[in-house]
Amino acid sequence: MMKKIVLIGLSLFSVLAIAQSNEAFVQNNNTALNAASTGDLRAQGSSALFVNPAREVEGSVYLFEDWDNTAIIHMKDNQRFLLRNINLNLQRYTFESQISKDSLFTFNFNNIDKFEINKKAYRNYYWDDDNKVYEVIYDGKDFQVLKGFKLEFLEGSANPMLNRARDRYIKKENYFIRQDGRIRYFRLSKGKIMKLLKDRPDISDDVIEYAKRNRLSFKKEEDVRKILEYSDAI
Repeated sequence: MMKKIVLIGLSLFSVLAIAQSNEAFVQNNNTALNAASTGDLRAQGSSALFVNPAREVEGSVYLFEDWDNTAIIHMKDNQRFLLRNINLNLQRYTFESQISKDSLFTFNFNNIDKFEINKKAYRNYYWDDDNKVYEVIYDGKDFQVLKGFKLEFLEGSANPMLNRARDRYIKKENYFIRQDGRIRYFRLSKGKIMKLLKDRPDISDDVIEYAKRNRLSFKKEEDVRKILEYSDAI
């Protein structure tokens, strides 16, 4: 019965395709269902029931506000699946697709390279006994700038002075550097960014001038991505 639920649920996915170079891009629902049943995609996830908590809680355990998100699932064998129903569960660090009101399809990263959602890349990394999903802000040859997400649970209180009658989920974000297989906290700043380029002192002045000329901030992630991509090009 569970297998049937998974296959019926997957038929709700909107799967499109464009053949490009050597990449296999799934072209229709039947192909996706066949991939799911034979293991190409089904091996990446499982069906699970979603049970609402008995106690009302403000906020959500999911990264995105709703499920209407376009995702391209990049497989390690260069296949790509297009999906328009996905969200990131910050409690389990798993991507999930809503099959029905009470049922989810949960993906894992066994054969998946990355999820590209709303034109942003997300990858799973294991470090220091911790397995998390990060948004990739910059993906360079020597290091990556990542954004990590953390979910905190704030328990409600009957104390009227606290103005916190209900439980609440709070989402927090932090930046990280992944280098030599290690992940560490990182703060976006001019000094920190330029320190990443210390092995190339000849380009420092050029990079700073580029940022100044284009009014780019070393504290904004999109601007940092542009600055670092420029440093790669010179």
